[in-house]
Amino acid sequence: MLYDTHYRHNEALSPEALTTLPAALHALNAGIDDCRRAGKPIDRDASIILLIRNLAAVAERDTPSNNDLRLRCAEDRMTVIAGSALLAIAGNSVAGDAAAKRTFHRQARVALGSLAEAIGIPAHDVRINTDAGGITDDGTTELRHADLSIRVRPHSFLPDSEITFNRCRGGEHAGPVQSAPIAELLDAAAFQRRLTTTVGDVGAPRLAAAA
Repeated sequence: MLYDTHYRHNEALSPEALTTLPAALHALNAGIDDCRRAGKPIDRDASIILLIRNLAAVAERDTPSNNDLRLRCAEDRMTVIAGSALLAIAGNSVAGDAAAKRTFHRQARVALGSLAEAIGIPAHDVRINTDAGGITDDGTTELRHADLSIRVRPHSFLPDSEITFNRCRGGEHAGPVQSAPIAELLDAAAFQRRLTTTVGDVGAPRLAAAA
């Protein structure tokens, strides 16, 4: 069903109230929604183009130079890269939230790769895969080694047990399942101590010898 309204036209022709970035951006987003409901091309709608120009004009007022903004943007980017969303997302279900699920499991794969390297498991000896599951599932990311399996989920029914792991033999589960909090995925020394006290020292020869 397609239908049009004149909301975006009113805002575009009388933008006097759209003098702040939040107000100008809200008007533009609402106008884009109007266009979609009407089935009209956004890139050729006069009201949308006027609202974009108004947003650009508002953004130019009393703001730092492009160079300053680029420096701030780069600093913010490095802060995000240096941090991790794993701890922020952990403890919450991501079922139905595709962006959170994608972010969590992408970072979990990277963290598992770094963890494997830190505890002495060669990269060529492991497989790290994600089973995202359906829309009602949180998904699982797993590191599988011939002697060890480590699984990470964003949400667990038990506290401090987003990580589960156990010994494998020939790549197949063979030992009791242990658990650990998500924070240890980012703390290789703490996780290695837990491995040592539960399944033995890490590394194919040493794990096999500890079996």
